Amino acid sequence: MLETSIHPQDLPLFSDDLDRLEKVLDAVCMDRGISPRSQEGERLGALMIQLYRQGVKEHAKLLALAKAYL
Repeated sequence: MLETSIHPQDLPLFSDDLDRLEKVLDAVCMDRGISPRSQEGERLGALMIQLYRQGVKEHAKLLALAKAYL
């Protein structure tokens, strides 16, 4: 029997997950005066996805960590 472990980074993100992440990304980008589509905005979005997949799912925590990143 093949044994594999499922890692959080391997799980799909659903539309509710993406909506939550987008709200935080938009808020941080607006606060910092950058576009979510800019290179910096895309890096921030990628970081947020990593945090989310590691279990940081609360809006306030994501927001604080994202703001601290910039």
